[in-house]
Amino acid sequence: MRREWEIEDPIECWTLDEEELALLANKSGATRLGFGLMLKFFELEARFPRREDLPRPAVEFMAG
Repeated sequence: MRREWEIEDPIECWTLDEEELALLANKSGATRLGFGLMLKFFELEARFPRREDLPRPAVEFMAG
């Protein structure tokens, strides 16, 4: 996974669409954040992430 992120990259790559948001509807708190991060990472990389694979800007963007 790419480690250098421009400021607009988290918005472009890590924004959930309506269908993805619907998948998170029955989740809450950390489970919701973790599921959303895994979903987008899988979409981008075609594999599930290890903790160290998730870029900090993406986590901060989705948590914010």
